[in-house]
Amino acid sequence: MHLHLVRLAARPVPLRPAKVVVLEALETLSPEHRDVLVELYYRGRSVVEAAAALGVPPGTVKSRSYYALRALRVTMGGQAAGVAR
Repeated sequence: MHLHLVRLAARPVPLRPAKVVVLEALETLSPEHRDVLVELYYRGRSVVEAAAALGVPPGTVKSRSYYALRALRVTMGGQAAGVAR
């Protein structure tokens, strides 16, 4: 079996890379939730740094990140099994 193919019903189906799945899931979020996750996880900023960059209080960053990650888990379903809580 090739690493890039899964055999279903005698028909090969290409696997979607995890990066594509995550990017598609991010598109389902509101801009505010997506922006917080980008600041925290893509840019590697702290809560305080993200809050300053976004012009919101740190508590808002924490709240938005909580709800954004929760929404991603729901959107990604079983594909989010490896996502840390």
